[in-house]
Amino acid sequence: MLVIEDSKFACEAMRLHCLRSGAGIRRADSLRSARRHLKVYRPSVAIINIGLPDGNGEDLIKDLVEDTSRPLIVLRTSGDQHSRDTAMTAGADGFLAKPIASLAAF
Repeated sequence: MLVIEDSKFACEAMRLHCLRSGAGIRRADSLRSARRHLKVYRPSVAIINIGLPDGNGEDLIKDLVEDTSRPLIVLRTSGDQHSRDTAMTAGADGFLAKPIASLAAF
């Protein structure tokens, strides 16, 4: 799983959920870092925050869903519940609201 999240708190929470669910995790804290990571690593799942320091996570979502070697699942995460529709329009497979309340929700 590749988590693209600039908040250390949110990323740590997702890391703990990954550990508890048995998933491996890699982390990127910017679009630039994520794109570098994706050149060498193809995760099964990408969880992408919308607001990143160097741009909008939706741009990466659009690029990933057009890529033939895209992750099996592309999720968008945000603390703004109203951004679910925007995520789906960009091509995300789903939306995770922050904070993620439980392992079951994860």
